Amino acid sequence: MKNTLTQSSSLYQQFRQQIKSAPPVKTEESVIFRTLVQCLVIVGIIATDIAARTQMSFWAIPLSIIGGVWSWNRRQHRNITLKFFLAIAMLGVLCFFLINLAGSLNDSRLVLAELLVQLQVLHSFDLPRRKDLGYSMVIGLILLGVAGTISQTVAFAPWLLLFLIIAIPTLVLDYRSRLGLDAIDRQFKSPFKPSKKAKKKANYSPVSLKSISVLIAITLVFGLSIFTLMPRFPGYQLQSFPVDSPLDADSQKFGGQNQGIMNPGYDNKNQGEGGNRQGNNNNKSEGKGEVDDTYYYGFNTKINQNLRGQMKPKIVMRVRSQSPGFWKALSFDHYTGQGWEITNNEDFDTIKRDRWAYKFFLRFPSTIMKTKEVIQSYTAVADLPNIIPSLSVPRHLYFPAQEIGVDDLDNLRSPVGLVEGLTYTVVSDVPYRDRTKLQKSNILLRTIILIFF
Repeated sequence: MKNTLTQSSSLYQQFRQQIKSAPPVKTEESVIFRTLVQCLVIVGIIATDIAARTQMSFWAIPLSIIGGVWSWNRRQHRNITLKFFLAIAMLGVLCFFLINLAGSLNDSRLVLAELLVQLQVLHSFDLPRRKDLGYSMVIGLILLGVAGTISQTVAFAPWLLLFLIIAIPTLVLDYRSRLGLDAIDRQFKSPFKPSKKAKKKANYSPVSLKSISVLIAITLVFGLSIFTLMPRFPGYQLQSFPVDSPLDADSQKFGGQNQGIMNPGYDNKNQGEGGNRQGNNNNKSEGKGEVDDTYYYGFNTKINQNLRGQMKPKIVMRVRSQSPGFWKALSFDHYTGQGWEITNNEDFDTIKRDRWAYKFFLRFPSTIMKTKEVIQSYTAVADLPNIIPSLSVPRHLYFPAQEIGVDDLDNLRSPVGLVEGLTYTVVSDVPYRDRTKLQKSNILLRTIILIFF
């Protein structure tokens, strides 16, 4: 037993001696370079927060700054104990990521972004070398790319420009560090009255305002030119599309209570019968009445064209499409004299998907016209009925439900309403609109009418 303890103690002493005898790590001594890298990461985190509407910045940015200050002050130390605890923390972050990934298999982009942010916060406590700063630069770039794929508004554009402005001097300093040149920090430590020689040297600095402005202008001109001339592909190269829902997708099926159209602005007891909205008797299915200014009355089994009034403008859905078009939501087949109605409301075919994929194969009648594949992604920003809008002739539907319905009028419906935050994607074969052929058809139709009538 004593020999075993002695042997373990000698191994530990050898391990400590080996660590002490290791050559010191060459550290990055440029404060400006470190600060710019930190700014790149901060911009990437904020851009992801704005695009995904998360709140990671409140804890990630302060901790990342604290880690950067700590790594600067401890850059000359070995930090063995710190690295040990950071390794354990990274294993914990990995376990947390796998748990979140199991619940977000339909769209893992945001989960991966959260993993990168958490790893960057831990990594910021140990940045002694230029290589470590390079890892942080790559993480900032990846976060900006994730924000670009998630963003649905132009709020992402200013952060992209700010990232470019910060990235150019950062790349210049990174290149100088790779070449082994001295840090240029001392050029900015001029006294209150710098000499003419110091001013001249600062003007020719690689990170001076004049040189950086020229590089930014050249980059913008070339980037916009390449973007303008770059060919646009008709479809995504990777057939993996955005799908997300606050609800459990595997449990969403048709039952006895959700066979009809469910409008959140109408009483559930009267669904499928043109029911009135709760507490409002003006939005009637027949006769005179007033339009409800919150929910569109046309998303129902009956539409009353005698209603008067005006709805309040409100954004209810955002659509990202490869090309514009006419979005179909609901069709009617019978005119009642006062409006339109769907005669066979609960008569529809149910289409199921595979349990491990969110892809539905739709069997709509084909056309002899020339078609173009158009991919559209929809995100509900308010509670909507269980009607699934799409472009003409949908071929594939990526939707977070176990099954969907297609009625005799080719209307798509979901087992539940499109709740706020729900995202789905449609791949449609849209026929080309030929104005010349349409004009000729109108002339021919008018001629036939004049001849026979």
